[in-house]
Amino acid sequence: MITLRNGTAAFLNNQGNYLLMNRADNRKIAPGVWSGIGGHIEPHEINTPLSACYREIEEESGITRDKISSLELLYIITRRSKDEIRQSYIYFGETDQTELIQTDEGELFWIPRGELLKREYTKTFSAMLEHYTGRDKGDHALYVGVADDNNGELQMNWARCEDFE
Repeated sequence: MITLRNGTAAFLNNQGNYLLMNRADNRKIAPGVWSGIGGHIEPHEINTPLSACYREIEEESGITRDKISSLELLYIITRRSKDEIRQSYIYFGETDQTELIQTDEGELFWIPRGELLKREYTKTFSAMLEHYTGRDKGDHALYVGVADDNNGELQMNWARCEDFE
């Protein structure tokens, strides 16, 4: 039986620095790697991943919704992990807040844009950030990435997701 796991993550920008979490080694998913701020979408949020994203941001960083501007859904990543389909909704936004809380989820850091690709992420997040840093700054399109196996290596297949009407 195939089950579903839906999650959300945010990459917040403050004057060219992005808020990242170095995930704690005791986390069930992606221990010890870098990530945006995020987590699981709760059952009552399943149709509103943005609500889940705001909740996770506040829980993991202390940054409240009113301190975030232009939070945009830029990526949806879909992959299969054994008998589970994992779908991640990835948002990018701006904040002026630099003060952060710390939680047992991991440690938070502000990382310059030029150093984003110098961290160890999950393979799908690495591919997404590589795609993101190669985009034109004015490109606000939503991209859907589907993970595929290319001789034992990740191959991300990106497609713009636009309304055709």
